[in-house]
Amino acid sequence: MKQTKNQIVAVMVFLGISSIQVFGKPFVEGPYLGQTPPGATAQVFAPGLICDTRPRQWESHGTFSADGKTFCFQRVSGIFITENTDQGWTAPKRIKSVPEIPWSPYLSPDANSIYFMYSYDLYRCNRTARGWAKPQKLGPPLSSPSKELTCSLAANNSIYLGSHRKGGRGDMDIWYARFVNNTWPRAINIPSMNTGLGECHPGIAPDESFLVFNSRRPGVLGGADLYLILRRPDGTWSKHRNLGPRINTAYHDFGAYISPDKKYLFFTRSNGWDPRIHTADIYWVELKEFLPDPNGPMKN
Repeated sequence: MKQTKNQIVAVMVFLGISSIQVFGKPFVEGPYLGQTPPGATAQVFAPGLICDTRPRQWESHGTFSADGKTFCFQRVSGIFITENTDQGWTAPKRIKSVPEIPWSPYLSPDANSIYFMYSYDLYRCNRTARGWAKPQKLGPPLSSPSKELTCSLAANNSIYLGSHRKGGRGDMDIWYARFVNNTWPRAINIPSMNTGLGECHPGIAPDESFLVFNSRRPGVLGGADLYLILRRPDGTWSKHRNLGPRINTAYHDFGAYISPDKKYLFFTRSNGWDPRIHTADIYWVELKEFLPDPNGPMKN
């Protein structure tokens, strides 16, 4: 009996050590959860703290608040949030008011709202003095009778959507809705950005100077590749640019998010689209080589 108890204790100690290695300590310090910034080749973001890189584990759609002090992301069980306190970053905590298996959560710049897709409609969950409130479905023009799958917000709260709504060019197009007088009057298709080949998951820069999206255009390396497109001074958009093999892979690369300082691209890489059975991790990569030189001519 004594030997059995000792064996149980030994197993518990082993499991405890293993869980520390997999999930990391509950607090870290520094910008971007204390992670060493990546270079031009994409790296897993916060392995062991945010991302569990084992098979059939799902972390996706990571976004920061404008001040970089709040981070939001998705797991199978729902939407999680971590915040930078005086003691460091808190252990990720699930927002209980959000149902399981939401899609494409996006944290508002002020960290007081989370937008996400559920049953192909756009919802918003607001932070209150008593915690996160029950999510509310957002009506037209942000939701429509067709499918809405993704969204991102600029610093001025204008929304960019991935939507399969009437008036588009294909199975999924990119639309945007300006934030005017505390609302979004209408959603507008961006014809120059859409080809009818599944443009989706638009990640807009905070100042709307560029956008990263995924598509199934000819020449893709996997199920979906990431592309970058620049906004010209006259408001039109440049030609798209595939972000290449240091970022795109034979897997699905999608769910773009631009960091508040515009230095880094965050995105999701997965081997399938179902969080219940597939594997996904959040990656980040430096954007410097894809953006215009402030002292030079703009790239086409």
